[in-house]
Amino acid sequence: QVAFSFPLGTACKAGVRSAPSRVAASTHTMDHGDDKGTLMFQGGKKLGDEYYIVSVFDSVEREVLTFSAYELENSETYNISFPYVEFDTLCKQDPELNTDNKEARYQWIVQRLDFVSEGTNGKKLTLAAEPTPEEPDIPSATGKAIPTGRMNYMERQRQKQEMDKLDEKRAKAITEKGEKARKAFLAELQEKKRLEDLKAAARSQRIEEERQERREKEQMARRRQEEKHERYSANNEKRETRIAQLELERKTREERKIADIMEEDRRKRVEREARLEAARRSKRDKELTARQNEEAEGERIQALEAKRDTSIAQRQERAQYRETEYLEARKRTLEAQEKQRQEKEDRKLRHVYAKAAERARLLKQKHDEMVEWAKQSDGRAQAEHYADQARAVMLSEHIDTMKADRDKKEHELRARKQASVEEQSITTTRQSEEAAARQKQLQELEAKRQQNIAAREEVREKRYHEYIEHVRQLKSADRGTAEGGTEDPRAKAREERAQRRQAQEEQAQQRAELARLREEKIRAKQRERDAAEAARIADMKAAAKAREAELDAKKEELRLQAKEAAKQAEAAEAPAAPAE
Repeated sequence: QVAFSFPLGTACKAGVRSAPSRVAASTHTMDHGDDKGTLMFQGGKKLGDEYYIVSVFDSVEREVLTFSAYELENSETYNISFPYVEFDTLCKQDPELNTDNKEARYQWIVQRLDFVSEGTNGKKLTLAAEPTPEEPDIPSATGKAIPTGRMNYMERQRQKQEMDKLDEKRAKAITEKGEKARKAFLAELQEKKRLEDLKAAARSQRIEEERQERREKEQMARRRQEEKHERYSANNEKRETRIAQLELERKTREERKIADIMEEDRRKRVEREARLEAARRSKRDKELTARQNEEAEGERIQALEAKRDTSIAQRQERAQYRETEYLEARKRTLEAQEKQRQEKEDRKLRHVYAKAAERARLLKQKHDEMVEWAKQSDGRAQAEHYADQARAVMLSEHIDTMKADRDKKEHELRARKQASVEEQSITTTRQSEEAAARQKQLQELEAKRQQNIAAREEVREKRYHEYIEHVRQLKSADRGTAEGGTEDPRAKAREERAQRRQAQEEQAQQRAELARLREEKIRAKQRERDAAEAARIADMKAAAKAREAELDAKKEELRLQAKEAAKQAEAAEAPAAPAE
C-alpha cells in the first residue's frame, strides 16, 4: 500500500520544478525497500530552501519505522528510524493521534522533521518539538485586508466575490498541477516497470537459452563419455587378451628357466662334490705332512731343551761364583765406609765445638743488627707509605689521562658521525631535489606535448571540417551518406588518440606515485639509520660508563692490594729477627 500526500505549496512545486528528480527519488527508495521495509507513506516537504520527498518504510522483522527524506537537488537521502514502542509513545502525546489512522500519524511526524548540523559530517535528520514552518509558493488572499475605503456595499461584495473566485482558480490550478505531476510520475513509473518487465523477459529468455545450451553441452559430454567408456571397454578387452597371452608366455619362460636352473643346480652339485672330494684328499695329505713335521719339530725341541738345560747349569755356576766375589767385595767396602763414618763423626764433633763458639759470637752480632733493623724498619715503612701515595697519584693521573683520551675519541667519533649524517642528509636532499626537478621537467615536457597535441588536433579538426565541407559541396545529393562515411574513421581515430593520451597521463601519474613512494622509503631508511646510530651512541656511552666503573673498581682493588701487601710485609719482617 503506497499513499501519496503532498501539502499545498510544497509537493506541487517539487513536482513542477524537478519531476525527473522526483521519479529518481522514488526509484531509489524502492530499490532500498528490501533493507528498510515496506513503503507505507510518501509525501513532499520543504525544509529551508530545498524540497524533499519524505517516504515512510515499515520493517516488520526489525519492528522499526524509517522516515527517509530524499533531496531533489543533489539526490541525497537522510534517514531517521523509530522503533514501534517509541513511535507509539510519540503518538500518545497528542490525543488526536490515538486512532487507527496511520497516515495521520505519519503526517504528524513528517510535519516535525528538521535538520541539525553535524559539523564536518554535514547534517542529520531529527524530530523537532514543534511543526517546522513551510513557506507557500503562491500567496493566499485570506491573509490580505480587503480595501473598504471609498467603496459602497456593492463594490465591496463584487470585490469579495472576485477574491473568492481567485482562491478557487488558485486551488484548481494547484490541483491540476499536482494531478499533472502525479500522472507524469505514474507514467514514468509505468514506463520503468515496463522496461523492467522487458529486461526480466530478456533475462528469462537468456537464462532459458543458456539452460538449453548447457543441456546440449551436457548431452554432448554424456555422449562423449559413453563413447569414451566404449573405447575403454574395447581397449580393456584387448588388454585382458594380451595380458592372458603374456601370462602364458611368461609361464612358459618361467618353466623353461626353472628347468635350466634345476639343471644348473645339478651340475653345480656334481662339481661341488668333486671339489669337496679333492679338498678332503688335500686335507688328508696336509694332515699327514703336518704330523711328520710335528714329529721332526718335537725331536728338534727335545735336543734344544737338553742343550738349554746344560747352558742353564753352566750359567748358574758362573753366577754363584760372581755372587761370592761380590759379597767379599761388599764386606770390604762396608768396613771402609764404617771407618770413614767414624772419622767423619770425629770431624763433626770438632766442627760443632767450633760452630758453637762461632754462634755465640754471631748471636751477639745479630742482637746488635736487630736493634739497627728496628730503626731501619721504621724508615722503610714510612718510605713505603710515601711510595704507595705516589703510586695512587700516578694511577689516578693515568686513569684521568685514559678518560680524557676516551672522551676525545668519542668526541671525534661523534663529530665524524655528525659529519657523515649531515653529508648523507645533504646527498639525500640533493637527490630529492634532482628527482623533483626531473619530475617537474617531465611534467613541463608532458604539458608542452599535450599543448602540441591539442594544436595538432585543432589543425587536424580544421582540415577535417574543410574536407567535410568540400565533400558536402561535391556530394550534395547524398550528404547524409557522405557524412556517415567520413565521420566514422575520424571519430574512431579521435577516440584512439584520446585513449592514448589518457594512458600516457596514467603512466605519468604512476611515475609520480613511484617517485613519491621512493622518497618516503628514503626518508624511512634515513630515520632507521638515525635511530640505529642513536642506539649505537647510547651503547657506546653505556660501555664507556661500564669501563669507567671497572677502572675505578680496579683502582680501588690495587690500592687495597698494595695496602694489604705492605701490612703482610711488615708482619713477616717483624718476627723474623727474633726467630733467628
